This record gives sequence, structure tokens and C-alpha cells, in this order.
Amino acid sequence: MTNEPSSHLTSLALDALSLPTAPAAPELQSHLDGCESCRAALDERLRDREVFLREVFPASEPALQERARGGSWLRWVGLVAVPAAALAAVLVFLPLHDPLDGYAAKGGARFQTYARRSGGVFEVHDADVLRPGDELRFVVDPGPARYLLVGSIDGADHASIYYPYDGQRSAELGPGRHELAGSIVLDDAPGPERLFALLSREPLAADAVRAALERVGAGGAGAIREARRLDVPSVAQLTLHFEKVVP
Repeated sequence: MTNEPSSHLTSLALDALSLPTAPAAPELQSHLDGCESCRAALDERLRDREVFLREVFPASEPALQERARGGSWLRWVGLVAVPAAALAAVLVFLPLHDPLDGYAAKGGARFQTYARRSGGVFEVHDADVLRPGDELRFVVDPGPARYLLVGSIDGADHASIYYPYDGQRSAELGPGRHELAGSIVLDDAPGPERLFALLSREPLAADAVRAALERVGAGGAGAIREARRLDVPSVAQLTLHFEKVVP
């Protein structure tokens, strides 16, 4: 039996290690050699990056360029692999429970968020710092659920329905991995913002979800950072929060 350490690498450190130019820091490598959980987490990130570059990026670029030529406000042109500038390898250890538990749910459901900034694309993880003007796209595997609604509450207590954009109820999805249409451009409301991907067997009313989001926002920035579930029926609720700052 392998004795694992009582702490694990942070998501930031794992993200940095998954980049092709990541330095082989001795401290990180030493931890990975003795920690099966962190090796598995790193392997998963490497697989996700490979899938994104092989499947998501090539499939989305022609349609996105076409939307841009048509003048749509949902523009995301010339996607490229993420540069490593914002994800320096930092050796920080956390307790066993990692904040990424909102990214995946039992039954195979999975929700990922990607941001584009200055021509670079990177995956967004819990508590990451984003800026006004960053463009977000979502990739989801609904698992056993049929319907998806993505909502958000920000530091100004403004609730938004991101997918289907300004829709009245959840959108139906088929099985497997989906890159959701369109991109979301972040506004300049500072502070925390929390996303919820709500997966259900029956469609949810957007007004009910918006009201639940506003109840979270009424508790202030701390409540937004700490929230893990909305008071709505669902098969799974996958969530993450980021901090929005003005450069």
C-alpha cells in the first residue's frame, strides 16, 4: 500500500505543470513521485488539454470566424493554445479536499470553463482572477441529464443566464461532450462571480434560477464565494467562482 502525503498540490500548480513549457521544479516532481492522487489529477489535466486542442479548438474555429464575419457580438476568433505567462508553477499545498469538487459530479457529468484574453486561451479554475473583457466559453458533458442551464451571480448582485443565452428555460443536450455555442464577454462589475451549470432531467425555468441566484447574491461577496448549491431541482449542480478585477 502506498502512503500518500496529507496535502496535495493546488490547482494552480497542477495547471502550470500541464503546460508544455512547465519547468520541472524538483519540489513538484518529488511530490508527484510520492502522491498517486496528484499524478492522477495531472494526467487528467493533460488529457483535457489534448482533447481541447484536438477536438474543441478545430471544431469551433470555423464557426466562430463565420460569426465574427457576420458581425455577431459573440466573437471568439483565432483561438490559440494558452501561453504560460499567467500560470507560473507555484508550490503551494492544500488540505486533502480540493476546491475543484464543483467541476465533476457522480454519473459522469462534467463542466469546464475556458477564457480567452489577448489571443491566449486558458482553463478557468475555482478562485482564478479574471478581467473585464475576458471572453468565456463552456464545455460540458451532461452525464445522465438531458437539460442544461448555466447561470451566474456577480458582486453587483446581477444574475445572468449564460446558456441558453437569455433563454426562458434549460436547453436540451444529447449525450457526450459539448462545446456550448457563443462566448460571454465579462463586464466591469468587480468582485466575485459564481457560475452554476444546472443539469436536470426536465427543463428548469430561467426565472426560478435567476431568483435563486439573486438570493445568493443578496448575501454579499462572502455568500457568492461560499455558495455550492442553488435552491432548484437538478440532477447535478456544477459550480465554480472567479474574482473579477480591473487591471
